[in-house]
Amino acid sequence: MNGRTPVDLGCGPGTLTRKISKWLYHDVSLIGVDRDSAFIEYASKEAQEQGMNNITYIEGDVLKIPLPSDSVDACLSHTVIEHVPNRDFLLEQQRICRSGGMVSVMSSRPEKSIVSTPLSAPHAEMSVREQELWKPIHDIWSRKDSSRGIGNYATDPSLLPILFEELGFVHIEVDAITLPVILDNPSISIDQKLRMVELDRQQAIEGLEMGLNQLDEEYAYAEELKLLICDRYNKRRDLVIGQKRVWDFQIYMLFVVRGMKP
Repeated sequence: MNGRTPVDLGCGPGTLTRKISKWLYHDVSLIGVDRDSAFIEYASKEAQEQGMNNITYIEGDVLKIPLPSDSVDACLSHTVIEHVPNRDFLLEQQRICRSGGMVSVMSSRPEKSIVSTPLSAPHAEMSVREQELWKPIHDIWSRKDSSRGIGNYATDPSLLPILFEELGFVHIEVDAITLPVILDNPSISIDQKLRMVELDRQQAIEGLEMGLNQLDEEYAYAEELKLLICDRYNKRRDLVIGQKRVWDFQIYMLFVVRGMKP
């Protein structure tokens, strides 16, 4: 993908876009697209603060992408196709891709995930108080997701590669990505484990900030919740430093379909 332009559609707060930037950096010019102006504002701010000058975030509808035809080299999306008309979504990506460009859609399969419940370190898990403070944020986010039609276009996975074929894509592949997060494996160094804990902390805080943006008024317990999140990850960090294994792992699975524009 050296020197090319991939687009992250439905980029949300830009987490995936920034990860790709860290992996490839100057080799690509990234574009993130999302219809939510708050997401775009947040993602742009984060990229700027992290010195990621190869990312451009733009507000736009993924069914009417504000980019010229035949202008990008790849389109990718993470848990977006479930929420929009599948055919229209793929046709729009086909339009903006150059010949030979790849379109890749990733769909989360939460029912296939494996999440442990460690008994040896309950103090490192989310406290009852933290769960209570998260609830109003989760509730209003769920209501807004429902009003936006979130999940209305989920389909049987086997139908997606068939749709790719019908739309004229070539070199179609079905794949799966497992994302294991297992801190206690001895093959991972202490430094790597600490970086993983810090990344999880950053993502949790980022999720909180985006959740607060969904509320219609200021949340009185925002600072308390942020402190509880940080305290939880501090405890997990202490367990890593003390080399105490608790086996609090998560293994996620993504279903992937990709195809090339002829």
